[in-house]
Amino acid sequence: MSLTFISIIFTFSTFVNSAHANEAPPEKVASLSSYGVNPTLVSISGVSSGGFMAAQMGVAYSSKFKAVASIAGGVYWCAEGDSERSRKVCMADPTQIDVTQSVAKVHELAKQGLVEDPQLMKRQKIFLFSTATDKVIHPLNSEKMEQFYLSFVPAKNIEKKLDFIAAHGFPTKAFGAACEKGFLPWLLKCDYDLAGVILEKAYGSLKSPKPMKLENLLKFNQQEFSDTSSSLFPEAWVYVPKICQKSRSGCKLHVALHGCQMNPSFIQDQFVVHAGYNEWAESNRLIVLYPQSNKSSPANPFGCWDWFGYTGDNYMTQEGVQMKGLAQMIERVVSTKSTRPPQSK
Repeated sequence: MSLTFISIIFTFSTFVNSAHANEAPPEKVASLSSYGVNPTLVSISGVSSGGFMAAQMGVAYSSKFKAVASIAGGVYWCAEGDSERSRKVCMADPTQIDVTQSVAKVHELAKQGLVEDPQLMKRQKIFLFSTATDKVIHPLNSEKMEQFYLSFVPAKNIEKKLDFIAAHGFPTKAFGAACEKGFLPWLLKCDYDLAGVILEKAYGSLKSPKPMKLENLLKFNQQEFSDTSSSLFPEAWVYVPKICQKSRSGCKLHVALHGCQMNPSFIQDQFVVHAGYNEWAESNRLIVLYPQSNKSSPANPFGCWDWFGYTGDNYMTQEGVQMKGLAQMIERVVSTKSTRPPQSK
């Protein structure tokens, strides 16, 4: 990422921050409910910082995920806890990344009990997506990720699409910024249903999508999964089709992680409503969990997920505060214990 681009982002972020400074405190929302999800049918994806975080979750909690998709993300432990390295190497010049170091780090952390046995990654399906014209996260990162995953996952389980022409962001069928120009809301109007591609890579052939129903998009209190160091937004969303609200008969779960400047402080619920996952959820007995990061510290002014260490040295392990929070949310949704459903949006 160029210094000019960072300057533009910082200036815009300052404007957005001041615009939200006088907002009323968030409304009271209910707890995240349990839905008895089939624990073998859990998948995760993320874009940009969310792509890095999805990869981290797939390593640290390898037994939880059937599939992992990283969109404009990067290699596990690429930043090595150094924000400067995250910008200069991971984002701008991935030719400097030595994948063998990340592989060795995974084995080291597994011996310490900080991530699960990497042998469990063998069952995962991996999907890597990047755009050839991305000016924020260098597209070579996806090739580095493939090298990393080949140390743990059979080649037949790794799929990639690295030649798409678009700006940095998340391509959709018909919502967002101009496909090849990008910028806020980092959703790209590309006539391409990336959400559907991700879900079919995870679960195979699915029924055609149906229109989402806003009453099935439920807001929940995220604070019970965080503390002051977690940098999680006070509330988040989960999309639950009526059949999954009523039957508790083993629906699937997909966790969709936004990128930097894609949380409610910047784009409200635009990623949650318009990324494209909900339409597939409506027709395929699928719940979609939308955790939300926050911009609560000077080290994280853009609401990024922590892939470079701003929440602590163990950010990429099961001891990482965001990682723990996400794992607890997943456990709650998967649980068969009955809880009061969250209120509608």
